[in-house]
Amino acid sequence: MRYDAESKKILISSREFVQTARRAIAAAVPCDAEEPKLEKTSKRLLEKIIGSSDAISLTHGFECGGYSFALTAKSEKADGCNLWFAFSIDCDPQKPKKDCLSQIRGEGYVAAYAYAKQKGLTRVNLFFTLINNATNTHATREESASIQKLEGFFKKCAATVAVYAKPEVERVTLRLPSMKNLKFPYKMARDGQREFVQTAYKNIARGGTLFATAPTGTGKTVSALYPAVHAMGDGRRDKTFYLTPKETTANAAIDCLNILSEKGAVLRAIKLSAKEKCCQNGLLCREGRDLCDYARCNRLSDAVLALYEKKQTVITSKEILEYSKEFKVCPYELSLTYAELCDVIICDFNYLFDPSVYIRRFFAEGGNYTFLIDEAHNLADRAREMYSAQTDEDFLRLPFEADILGEHSKTKKISGEVAAAFREVLYPLVKEELVTDSNGNRSGAVHLKEIPSELYGIFDLLLYTAEEEILQNYPSKDDEKNSRISFLRDFCYKIKKFHTVMQSFDSSYEMFIFYENEKLRAKLFCIDTGNEISKRLEKGSAAVFFSATLSPLYFYKSILGGDGSSDILEVDSPFDKDMLSVSIMDKISTRFSEREDTLSAVCRVIAATVSAKRGNYMIFSPSFAYSEALSRAFSAKYPKIKILTQRRDMSKKEKEEFLREFSKNDKSYLIGFCVMGGIYSEGIDLAGDSLIGAVVVGIGMPSPSYEREAICAYYDDKFEEGKQFAYIYPGMNRVLQAAGRVIRREDDKGVIVLIDDRFDDPIYKKIIPSLWSGMRFIADAKTLRENLDRFWKE
Repeated sequence: MRYDAESKKILISSREFVQTARRAIAAAVPCDAEEPKLEKTSKRLLEKIIGSSDAISLTHGFECGGYSFALTAKSEKADGCNLWFAFSIDCDPQKPKKDCLSQIRGEGYVAAYAYAKQKGLTRVNLFFTLINNATNTHATREESASIQKLEGFFKKCAATVAVYAKPEVERVTLRLPSMKNLKFPYKMARDGQREFVQTAYKNIARGGTLFATAPTGTGKTVSALYPAVHAMGDGRRDKTFYLTPKETTANAAIDCLNILSEKGAVLRAIKLSAKEKCCQNGLLCREGRDLCDYARCNRLSDAVLALYEKKQTVITSKEILEYSKEFKVCPYELSLTYAELCDVIICDFNYLFDPSVYIRRFFAEGGNYTFLIDEAHNLADRAREMYSAQTDEDFLRLPFEADILGEHSKTKKISGEVAAAFREVLYPLVKEELVTDSNGNRSGAVHLKEIPSELYGIFDLLLYTAEEEILQNYPSKDDEKNSRISFLRDFCYKIKKFHTVMQSFDSSYEMFIFYENEKLRAKLFCIDTGNEISKRLEKGSAAVFFSATLSPLYFYKSILGGDGSSDILEVDSPFDKDMLSVSIMDKISTRFSEREDTLSAVCRVIAATVSAKRGNYMIFSPSFAYSEALSRAFSAKYPKIKILTQRRDMSKKEKEEFLREFSKNDKSYLIGFCVMGGIYSEGIDLAGDSLIGAVVVGIGMPSPSYEREAICAYYDDKFEEGKQFAYIYPGMNRVLQAAGRVIRREDDKGVIVLIDDRFDDPIYKKIIPSLWSGMRFIADAKTLRENLDRFWKE
């Protein structure tokens, strides 16, 4: 839907017209239903099936709710009172999914109404050809509709669609001009900030991709959001998605949008929450829509319009829950539908990048979007999880062994056969690699460049059977049936992920077969995430990846979907380098085999660091086990110093209390022993005296594994940098994140001490941030103490 200010008409396609109506009309769609996947069909196939490949365009103008609309539709062929339509779908053409068929018929009815009005017909015969390109199958459905039936359907949809006309008209006539005229919200841009803003705008405007590393203090959030908002005002982009994995950065984006609003930008934005977090009924809709009072969404349009009229810049889960209760609608569906009216959408990475849970209404086909990816260094590992999948024979056998399904369940029968076939195919491939330990247990692994062809058929069959059984039993008011549906949906979700990854499997993947405890496990492992991420970026027009630790840039550019046309930007720190002391203790080894021997030496370095000035410090270790051993050793030697130790099993309250201790500023010693890559090594902001120093023990290198070795081999072959891509760069990012907890504001003063003899290697030196340019290599704790004494006195 798009308002054309010149003609003063709202332009809308038949697909969007029906989609908008379907989501809002009572009980049309369960709140967790997928958008139907309708794809283009080849001309050659259309000629073969319906005898034509030249689609005809249809237009229809109408008035509704005080607004003028211009609707466009198409048909593959028209002859008298007959219309033909063709849709490529991803399900069985003989038994299409209910939601898919609803969308297809709706589009056909809209086109038929426009055609009938144009030709003066009283009845139209509709022929729907459904094609599954993957299975090379098709089916045709026929129906006949009178003009009265077509008109009734059309007017019902139009009344619903007209509700959303006002926000679109205001977007074009009010919001976009305010964005275009928006000035930078601060009187003077910080050092480096101006360059960030200008480079980001240039890339957004040209439809490019930018990778930017900008240290704390450069104002990354506003430097990314301001040019994105300006580009919308200029008419270059339609929406901005601010993607971030952390609440703290999401809240920073909210604060920034509110500031832009105060400075004159009329914006509508929303922060999306996961379905599990906003659902008030424990996701009952997944067991049966009738079980949830909020699932039917009868008053969805009313709720969306009421939220819009609230004129609040950023809508959060608080408002969504409030209005979902008032209007008795699904909060998740309310948030997604309201998001369609928004200029900026703040959400987690997975809403775009995860092939299992991406927002289909935005990214099934894509749009003229800007993607702002904050904390982009976190996307690398997250993406590898999203694009990899695993399953084992016990899981495949679950339906076979589940009494809840009953003896007549087809999925129950098929799953037993699939589990047996899974072992029959994979066991011979790993058999020769098995080794037997002293207890007689056999284990081993093998990796393959291709998936055994036999697996494709058995997983196709299993997924199809499970989905068919769900459709046959859903919805239901029967408790026993609902329990079966819930079981099958959980099973189907996990199998579908494995099946989806199978379809993506190419040279950037490897398949691992593990044999452990007499059981087989298969893992489809995504080595090169760049290929998959680039596919997701194609769903928009421009992207800006940014982080304080996106270093080295060429590494992240490669693994996050960049190419030769992508820009890179490294912004210098605006802070005074004399306010930070960086010391590297390069005579102590923290390799796993030597950690026990060097524990006392590490304790002496910590003691020398904290004794130079009273205050709060954090010690970052490579593992929980080492952190606990180090804190015990240090506490035994220096019992009067207050210490806190991060544990694996800390509750939310304990985590908050741990952090709260650093805000007390009671002028005594406080040392927190933490883990690199953990919750305290990034995403926390302890400014001023809350944290004056960090000691980082080790180089953060990930533990060796079959998967890491596969990454190493792949990038050795691709760039001759296998060890760097698999171990060194990911490890150093953990170091930089941990050290980055120190110096959060311009007037902060603090110390960073790195402990490991490997930091002397040139490969590490080239990753060091510009703010650390005055770093010193120090041989012993005594010299360290002397240097820090001088630093604190200056």
